[in-house]
Amino acid sequence: MSTAAGLDAALLLLRVAAGGFLLPHALGKLFGWFGGPGLTGFADELRGYGLPAVSPLPLLLALLQVSCGVAVLLGWQTRITAVVAALFLLSTAVLARPKGWFWMHGGMEYPLFWSLALLAIALAGPGAWSLHAFGEGALT
Repeated sequence: MSTAAGLDAALLLLRVAAGGFLLPHALGKLFGWFGGPGLTGFADELRGYGLPAVSPLPLLLALLQVSCGVAVLLGWQTRITAVVAALFLLSTAVLARPKGWFWMHGGMEYPLFWSLALLAIALAGPGAWSLHAFGEGALT
C-alpha cells in the first residue's frame, strides 16, 4: 500500500470511528435510541448543568450533533463539521471536569479524547475516500 493510500485509509478509519461513535450519542439525545435520554431527558441534562434548555435549543443541539456525526462519517464538509463536533465535545469535557479525569467516574477523559480526534480530522481533512473527494472527482 502506498503512503498516500495508507493515509487515506487511516483518515477513513478515523472518520468512521469519530462520526460513528458520535452518531449514536446524538441519536440517543434526539430520539431516545440506544438507551439515550431523548429530547426531554437531554433538556433535563442541560438544566442539570445550569445551561439553558428552552425549546427548541435541545432539538437544535441534538440535530447539530447528528448532522456533524453523519458529515464526519461520510467525509462531507468534514473540516467545519469536525470542528463543530469537537467544540460540542469540548463543552462536554468542561462540564465533566468537576468529576475528574476518568470517564468511568463521569470525568472528562472520553469527550476530550474524541475532541482531539475530531480536531485531527479537521486539520488533516477528509482524505481521498470521502464524499468531498468524490464530489471533486465528479466535477473534474
